[in-house]
Amino acid sequence: MTLVEDPQTAAGRPTRRRTYGSLISWLLIAAFTVSIAYTAYTSVVGLADPGFTLGTPMTWVFYAVCFAVAVLARRPAAVAQWVVSVVVAGLLAISVFVYPAMFTPRQQTTVGWLENDAYVGLLSAALVLGVLRLRGITLAPR
Repeated sequence: MTLVEDPQTAAGRPTRRRTYGSLISWLLIAAFTVSIAYTAYTSVVGLADPGFTLGTPMTWVFYAVCFAVAVLARRPAAVAQWVVSVVVAGLLAISVFVYPAMFTPRQQTTVGWLENDAYVGLLSAALVLGVLRLRGITLAPR
């Protein structure tokens, strides 16, 4: 007699299924929350770029757009998927090609490096999931 494991259970628990949109959204929310926390930290300790502090209106416009993109990631429409992927790719390009020139030695603290690595890592994971979503590739448990 052969036992076949029910694909709906793992270790006796029901398998939870999540959509790409939900996962991408949560990754982006985490990335932008880390970024806001770092912006707040640098604003308080005086390390912030003068053009990007908690008191700068454009900072809040930037974060409003970012969180709107995180919410947009939950939409199933192809145009929403493309917009999210393009925005995330753009943010990654900025973090790789623009941000290092702005990250002065004075700002290169342990907190700064940790924030940058977490931010880039979360955005990268979101972009990978976005590309898989656009290509119609579904990840499934073994």
